[in-house]
Amino acid sequence: MKFSRLFILWLCIFCLAANNCCVSSDSDRLAHGLKKWENNIPLPYHEELDNTVRRFASKPLPFSRMAYFPMIDSALMQRNLPWELKYLPLALSRMQPNCTQGDRSGIWQLPTLTAMHYGLIIDETRDERLDVEASTRAALDYLSELYQQYGDWWYSILAYTNSPVALQHALAQAGETPELWAFREQQLLPNTQVIPDFIACIYLVHENLLEFVDKSDAEIDEADEKPVQETMTNDNKDMSPSTDSTIQYYKIKKGDMLSKIAVKYHVTVSDLMTWNELDSDLIYEGQTLIIKQ
Repeated sequence: MKFSRLFILWLCIFCLAANNCCVSSDSDRLAHGLKKWENNIPLPYHEELDNTVRRFASKPLPFSRMAYFPMIDSALMQRNLPWELKYLPLALSRMQPNCTQGDRSGIWQLPTLTAMHYGLIIDETRDERLDVEASTRAALDYLSELYQQYGDWWYSILAYTNSPVALQHALAQAGETPELWAFREQQLLPNTQVIPDFIACIYLVHENLLEFVDKSDAEIDEADEKPVQETMTNDNKDMSPSTDSTIQYYKIKKGDMLSKIAVKYHVTVSDLMTWNELDSDLIYEGQTLIIKQ
């Protein structure tokens, strides 16, 4: 009996060690991959990237999105800009041309006034931010100007996704030059989701881990709208206080708000923001939320 208990204890310790080893191995592989692909823009590893990579890898994209890359490559070469920037719209909008989040629209998520400043037409009948080629020209011109101002690509990206004023305020608040992940850890800016998302996209594309499928947006969205439940396992138990919990996925539709979704599923807005690593209650059509019950 004593030997049996000792054997069970040893087996539990062995399984726990093996599980930790696998997690460490995945993290090490990710960190190594980032160093391999780092070139013009620093790609520092952070443990948050493990979940971000899994989140992006779990959602396929239509092959049609790949058609934008050659045009973006050409525009980058004309301006002598880093090749990594071609994946910024993948991080911002999953390269969905009609993606709108608040005042930002298009694959590059340009704000209205910025887009108009760079020559795009936005009126009651037309929004050129939804024109992939036109919005690419405007976005890259804006990023070029920001880089001339800051001389740092991450500062330029953070100013782009927030605003130059917000970045200046963040730098003044920090009191010194902060490390990249400090912007997120210390909540120095309203929108820092671009940090993990952009780094994860670069890694996934170059490691051939991002799936492109021969389906339309509508077909993918239809599949995502079906409620999916899964019992929590040891691989994702850290996402919930109880191993008895289940995960449900909700595809955000036009007009949805976090408060309405919270009421529907009998959870709080704070829960939704925590589970989905949201910095604010801003959500957009086509986004998928994790809901734990």
